[in-house]
Amino acid sequence: MTTKELGFVELEWTCPRCNTRNPGTQTTCSGCGAPQPDNVQFEAAAAGQLLQDTEKIARAQAGPDVHCPYCGARNAATAATCRQCGGALDEGARREAGNVVGAFHAGPPPDIVCATCGAANPGTATTCQRCGAPLARPKPVASSPATPKASRSGGSWLIVGIVGLVVGALALFAILSMRTTEMVGVVREARWVRSVPIEGLVPVQHTAWWDQLPQDAAGVSCQPALRRTQDTPADNAREVCGTPYVVDTGTGVGRVVQDCRYEIYEDRCSYTVDEWRVVDTLEQRGTGFAPEWPVAALQPRQRLGRGSERYQCIVSAGEQSFTYQPRALEEYLQCQPGSEWRLEVNSFGALNSIQPLP
Repeated sequence: MTTKELGFVELEWTCPRCNTRNPGTQTTCSGCGAPQPDNVQFEAAAAGQLLQDTEKIARAQAGPDVHCPYCGARNAATAATCRQCGGALDEGARREAGNVVGAFHAGPPPDIVCATCGAANPGTATTCQRCGAPLARPKPVASSPATPKASRSGGSWLIVGIVGLVVGALALFAILSMRTTEMVGVVREARWVRSVPIEGLVPVQHTAWWDQLPQDAAGVSCQPALRRTQDTPADNAREVCGTPYVVDTGTGVGRVVQDCRYEIYEDRCSYTVDEWRVVDTLEQRGTGFAPEWPVAALQPRQRLGRGSERYQCIVSAGEQSFTYQPRALEEYLQCQPGSEWRLEVNSFGALNSIQPLP
């Protein structure tokens, strides 16, 4: 993804001594005058406007602030000596930077109700306009607790019972299928079916990207469609960006960015090309051992496809009749009427195996 910079916004920090909220670029508390400790974290304001102050923006772009190793005062990244005590900043600790501190919400924040006196204050206020007490950060509206779902233990037991019945039925079916009875059958009739598909050269519709159209495409009709998404900008690409968020620069100023991807649209076309497709099927049926292929009268732009053949051997054993389908002509030729075959029949009356008797 491409990270797109929208600008910079002032952050804020809360004094650990008096709980006063202070602008991020302010190094001492406006409530009690205490210096900002080096471990205090910057936070995103509830809402705000992008900075226009070029000095603050330049400081944010220069890198994280440095805390003096002697007095702890915050100094700009470009400073060589401490603004408060004059000490060298070579050994000073730079503030953390790069952490996401929250989403960016443009415009005025919601009002804040003072916990001390109950007065409503503008969302940008850090102390109560009535009593002067420090104001806490606005809290997000809590979502309603989820309604507990009714117990479905009874339904679970029902499902378990149904599964058990299905498994039991399958097991019983397998057992009965394995129990077979041997008997001798006599071939009563031998049948055959031969079929041949007729293929015609007909127009078939397809879709493809403009640069993938075949040379013989006809009836081409195109319209823009999403072909791919990429992380870098491109000509005629559609930019799709997420919610802006604020990244701590370690200076009391946050960098407002959003992650963007780029949708590439190109022409997707429908077209037709002539292809061989089955338009009819000829079938010839008969009995005996001289199967024939059907005769076709082909029209222009037609041809014969690959033929197929099926064979059936009708075998009787007592009052029962079975249909066996030989896989090849050689096996079918053994199904001479009157010949005897050994049969294995399962408990359901289905034919499990068949073999000619010598």
